[in-house]
Amino acid sequence: MKISIERVRGNIFTNVRLRLDIFGIIYALFFACSIVFKGVFLQFQNQINFRPFFSTTNIFMFFASMSFALVLVALLIIFHTKRRMLFFISNILMSVLLLADALYLRYYNTIITIPVIYNARYLGPVRESIMSLFRISDILYFLDIPIFAVMSFVLSKRTEQSKIPLLKRCIVAAVLILISFGSFKIAYSKNDMSEYDNNYIVKNFGIGYFHYYDVKKYLRENYLRDKKLRSDEKNELISFFEEKNKKNGELSDRFAGIARGKNLIVIQVEALQHFVINSKMNGREITPNLNKLVRESLYFDNIYVQVAGGNTSDAEFMGNISLYPAKEGAAYFRFATNEYNTIAKELKKEGYNSYALHAYGPAFWNRTEMYKAVGFDTFISSNDYVMDEYIGWGGWALSDDSFYRQSMDIIDVTKPFYSFFVTLSGHHPYSYFEDKQTFDVGKYDRTYFGNYIKAQNYADAAIGRFIQKLKDMGLYENSLIVIYGDHTGLPKTQAKELLEFLGLSESKVDWIKLQKVPLLIHCPGVEGEIIDTTGGQIDILPMIANMMGFENYYALGKDLLNTQKGYAVLRNGSVLTDEYYYCSEDDTVYDMKTGEVLDKKDYEEEIQKYQKELRISDIILEKDALRKLK
Repeated sequence: MKISIERVRGNIFTNVRLRLDIFGIIYALFFACSIVFKGVFLQFQNQINFRPFFSTTNIFMFFASMSFALVLVALLIIFHTKRRMLFFISNILMSVLLLADALYLRYYNTIITIPVIYNARYLGPVRESIMSLFRISDILYFLDIPIFAVMSFVLSKRTEQSKIPLLKRCIVAAVLILISFGSFKIAYSKNDMSEYDNNYIVKNFGIGYFHYYDVKKYLRENYLRDKKLRSDEKNELISFFEEKNKKNGELSDRFAGIARGKNLIVIQVEALQHFVINSKMNGREITPNLNKLVRESLYFDNIYVQVAGGNTSDAEFMGNISLYPAKEGAAYFRFATNEYNTIAKELKKEGYNSYALHAYGPAFWNRTEMYKAVGFDTFISSNDYVMDEYIGWGGWALSDDSFYRQSMDIIDVTKPFYSFFVTLSGHHPYSYFEDKQTFDVGKYDRTYFGNYIKAQNYADAAIGRFIQKLKDMGLYENSLIVIYGDHTGLPKTQAKELLEFLGLSESKVDWIKLQKVPLLIHCPGVEGEIIDTTGGQIDILPMIANMMGFENYYALGKDLLNTQKGYAVLRNGSVLTDEYYYCSEDDTVYDMKTGEVLDKKDYEEEIQKYQKELRISDIILEKDALRKLK
């Protein structure tokens, strides 16, 4: 947009003559409309917003999106005198960011944040997973670029000899910003802000505003906030844990100390979802070995995935520490120097050796540093394995079979030990199993879902062989064995065949019920039992602590074997209980059995009580509070 403002002998605000360049106006409008279109397209393409297009929520979201675009135009006008190619470059950068948002959203069901971008250098090994998420319609993020390139070239020629004074550019920008603030005020007045759910912010205020909000929050939390633990925060933590442990002391002590002195073997299985357990395809069990183990173990069939930006590392974090994942990014990166109460540290007091075992590079997810904070004595990584068999994750992951076999050759089994296995063969996108005929998936052959089933069938077979090895070594009857999935393996964008296979709809309640992982605890002498109490991965440590007889005072999870009421809190603020599901994304409460919408007022107090655990966890992480409470 080319605007010349000339003084005519008097006050600049009363004697101003505008000379408008129609082409410049069209150019700026095209830029703003492109940004708005691509942002709104992302939100509908990836099911953050829904039809009808002109619903109240969508209209106000559009106002907010336009506000962001106008502010962007205003800033570009201020900082570029001749406006040659800056609009064009900004358009490309925004297109790349929005495509990255879309890909990240399809896998993690949330939008990219600053901490995630900071950790992007670790995405190389999952390149194939990323490529599988692209869609043909993604071309729309870049469809305007050729047109914009031509317009930018023409405009640069038209403005080659012109130079607009800074004051005049600032006046134009100020007008645009005033219009933008007015437009945003309309949207803001009709919505409230969710403290936990990024998708809720995007849905109501647009993707552009979310990134502004995220940058502001990141700066505030990392550079502007006081990192000292305030006295009121300290008192809040003390009061919370005193009350929590008092209530725990009033519960029954079922299975207390039953595994004291036994070895602890924990297996975190890559992408293992709950639905495969006891399921059949074409008459064959998908996971026959796990099914057999389930019948001989305590099996928890209502365990929800609680991971956030750290994905696999978040599952490790919750399982070993029983705190919630970081609000943004991964705790493994952001809080690797904190003080924690962990399984490894507590068992160390009892004379145990502890091992973390993962057949990948030690720096991935910052495990080298984080495992020190967790208290593992030994970290066995890809540097310590002979890469003699590749199965899964594109064909270059050490097979689970070889992983288990070599690990048991390294662990000193003559002394009490805690071994924490993190598997790899079942990693997204499962393309390794595309042409493998190890399991008959019928019509799902060579589909994403079919490949996933084959991957989990292999992971199950490897577990079966590992269990037999433990028996042969005389360890099976002297060990507490815990097996659970780290996160879901089928994002909603790639779950069409899954829903068909299970006969489910895409409703919020049906989908959230699929966001579960299996959890089994096998203890010699304990008969098999199914526990259907609602819980999450954060509850693993308290149950292990109860059965092995060690302290877990600062654990935020609960012992599902003895608790009076089950629930699971997700990192985005959603809450699940046996009776209802509070979805933070649309701020709605659903009946877990019927899917009907319930009156939120009837559950609000309980929901807020459960959500308080997120705040407590955040204080502990961000203020390194456990170091200061001791």
